[in-house]
Amino acid sequence: MKTTIEIPEPLFRQAKARAAMDGLSLRDLFVRGLQLAVQTPSTATKQRAAFPLIRSVKIEPPLTDEQIYTALNTDEGLV
Repeated sequence: MKTTIEIPEPLFRQAKARAAMDGLSLRDLFVRGLQLAVQTPSTATKQRAAFPLIRSVKIEPPLTDEQIYTALNTDEGLV
């Protein structure tokens, strides 16, 4: 199948040089790159949010906002 795409000039030069160094045509280099992109599992759907871990001993009453902000702004957290 034939298609037309726009490639930024610096990237095109790098691709052309890489193809020449590897003894490939540009077409073969692009096909390999697309195969890798399609075969590699997508991480976009598997990303998880990173929440800070606040270590604490049982504190009564529950943590206040001030205690949480203090723990987030120190290296040790609550102990």
